[in-house]
Amino acid sequence: MRVRRALRSVSPFVNGLAGAAVKAFITCIVAGIVVVAVMHYMGLPVPSAHDVLGGLSRLARGLS
Repeated sequence: MRVRRALRSVSPFVNGLAGAAVKAFITCIVAGIVVVAVMHYMGLPVPSAHDVLGGLSRLARGLS
């Protein structure tokens, strides 16, 4: 009985946290698309996805 009550009290917090995470993820994706579109429109070189992931992996290795 107590476990079920505790689960119900934690559930709204977890739902809110998951919702915020999904909104942040979608916002990052949209912002990235807009930045790439603007860079392409201005004639700036747009890095490929492979270059971006390579840079992120090097950054992660450097920070660890």
